[in-house]
Amino acid sequence: MPPSGGCAVVVQVGLIGPVVRRIGERRALIVGLVAGATGFAIYGLAETGPVFWVGIPVMALWGLSGAAAQGLMTARVSASEQGRLQGANTSVTGILIGPGIFTLTFAYFIGAGADWQLPGAPFLLAALMLAAAATLSWRVTKGAARL
Repeated sequence: MPPSGGCAVVVQVGLIGPVVRRIGERRALIVGLVAGATGFAIYGLAETGPVFWVGIPVMALWGLSGAAAQGLMTARVSASEQGRLQGANTSVTGILIGPGIFTLTFAYFIGAGADWQLPGAPFLLAALMLAAAATLSWRVTKGAARL
């Protein structure tokens, strides 16, 4: 099993439950998103393989966000709406916008005409997107913190 897979298994099997119980779904969501943003930033700025590897366990913590988001969402819909919620979540995750955006970003930043050669640009873009998601999640779930 690759190290990234091993780290993800540790998070999924051993950390999600205890972390969510200890800090709650809202904070676990934010911690997961910030960890994902940090991991992508490490990947994007890594100039050597060992530095890239440092990002693997950090990135694995991104796994906290999915379970926490799922818990926050399912608590807010009735039992009869759970199927619709799951279908909507699956539809959103199935949208293939990312490959186009990240491929174009990579091509732009490694192209011959680029003023700044930055092969890690797609990772940095992903880091910015997750940081924005963390900020948005923090604001949107303020009411959840009071429940």
